[in-house]
Amino acid sequence: MMLWLYELKKTIKPAEYIRLLDTFDLGKKKSNRLLRKTGVVTEGNAVIRPPFYFERGRMTLGRNVLINSGCIFLDQAAITIGDGALLGPQVRLCTTTHDLDPEKRHSHTRSMPITIGANAWIGAGAVVLPGVTIGENSVIGANSVVTADVPANAVYAGTPARFKKWLDGRAAVE
Repeated sequence: MMLWLYELKKTIKPAEYIRLLDTFDLGKKKSNRLLRKTGVVTEGNAVIRPPFYFERGRMTLGRNVLINSGCIFLDQAAITIGDGALLGPQVRLCTTTHDLDPEKRHSHTRSMPITIGANAWIGAGAVVLPGVTIGENSVIGANSVVTADVPANAVYAGTPARFKKWLDGRAAVE
């Protein structure tokens, strides 16, 4: 019996799912069934290209989400991804951060949720930090570091990510 058939027959932990997605391209149906068994909420078929890594399974994926290869989700807090969102290769969503005080750094962490709106596109290698919300239809440039909320229908790029232009015809200066 193939490994994935065995894994589908029982409730699995995220670490086991991670191992499976590191080596196999299971297809939408099998991948989504495995995701649900780890606690991930999927509203429709998500396409996830291996390898894909996550910690806890605290994710909600909308319909027709694409998560490209090499993505890493540190999901100590919730991660919500809206319908039709696209995540390029090696995107990192980090919900946890450490204290700035060196004396507390190893013992004090805080986690804040990340929300990605419907039809948002996050370019390859981008990093989204704790507590960030990316509005619907927005675009994040490749290799950007998103440290603050991004409004809907906007293009942001750079490190840290900064506003570049509106996608809905508004003037760039407001």
